[in-house]
Amino acid sequence: MMICKAYRVISTGIFLVLLFAFYGNGAETMTVQESQDMKPRVFARITETASALNTITSDFTQERYTSMLKDPLVSRGRFVYEKPDRLYWELIKPSPSGFVVNGGKARRWGSNPSEAETFRIDKEPIIKAIVEQVFAWARADFPWLEKRYVVTVAEGPKTILKLVPRSPQEKKYITHLYIAFSGNWEYVNSVEIHEKSGDYTRIVFLDALLNKPLPKNVFEQ
Repeated sequence: MMICKAYRVISTGIFLVLLFAFYGNGAETMTVQESQDMKPRVFARITETASALNTITSDFTQERYTSMLKDPLVSRGRFVYEKPDRLYWELIKPSPSGFVVNGGKARRWGSNPSEAETFRIDKEPIIKAIVEQVFAWARADFPWLEKRYVVTVAEGPKTILKLVPRSPQEKKYITHLYIAFSGNWEYVNSVEIHEKSGDYTRIVFLDALLNKPLPKNVFEQ
């Protein structure tokens, strides 16, 4: 069934990656030393810039690195966010699929958007987690995030956040995440999700636009 296929793409491709990302340029695998002294200042700066964020539009590439393959698995797509509770997420290649959340309404689709179906977010835990994480980062809701992750500031070639899961279930698969910000702290520059197996996933956002007019009816899919 087309919708089932789309959901598998969303759940496997996005769940590990969209836990935290917005947009920016890529970064190499990060090696860092942690510094708790910077944490209050970094949180304050991110909170300040998030308060001025109303909309985001961006293309993205998702790279999956595994020891079993010489080259990464790459998928491409785009997303749109509007404060406070609208999100459009679409995978374009290699397998078209996507979903849109507009307040309390949600729809998802496979290769044919005209066959989109309505669904309840509270009945779909994976998509629910995606939406909650995107909204939490857009609002800089650090109290909410720190209930779920041990968040530290790491210093390396770039100042980044390191997140270690608190959930025993998530710890079975993910050891940590790195989130690098732009130099002015306006947005996330890159994200890496590192797994217990040694494999990792990177998301890179391209051609991002902040607080620009959005595509017409984008949230009415």
